[in-house]
Amino acid sequence: LSIVSSMLNLQSRDVGDAILTSHLSEASYRVSAIARAHDQLSRSPNIERMDIGEYIKAICKDLDASVAHCDVRAEADSGIELETDKAISVAIIVNELITNAAKYAYKDRADGSIWIKVSRVGQESFAIVVRDEGSGLPADFDPGKAKGLGMRIIALFAKQLNATVAVGACHPGTQFTITIPLSDQR
Repeated sequence: LSIVSSMLNLQSRDVGDAILTSHLSEASYRVSAIARAHDQLSRSPNIERMDIGEYIKAICKDLDASVAHCDVRAEADSGIELETDKAISVAIIVNELITNAAKYAYKDRADGSIWIKVSRVGQESFAIVVRDEGSGLPADFDPGKAKGLGMRIIALFAKQLNATVAVGACHPGTQFTITIPLSDQR
């Protein structure tokens, strides 16, 4: 998967079309998020569950190196264990939120910060907050009706995880809060 991600990244640099370059780079980030899970699993004695905080911090470290114009900062409670397949879905959501913040919140700026926090919410769930201090969302923004691929991916994985997605203005910026149950509660 790391090789596939690298190939997509190389192709994005050679294509000569800004829109296609962006799409290939985003695909590379998605593949890289999945590769990171496999990397962590290979080092863990338990392949069925993983510490979601450590996994998200690793994903953020990778994205910080990939999104040059943004400083990606992650903070996470330790010991929040989640099934591996669910952890990968969570990582893809975080990847999309960070990519969207870098792409849209700071599109007219040469630098910006994106903060990610993973924390337990009671005994049955945890939350991931992704915040920026960018330009903010349009007043009529509805994450459930967004047409962009990133927001559709977020909505799809949130539904699979039985998670809630909340969006708020930070003045400046935007904050997404994803609350995810630790077990299936349908």
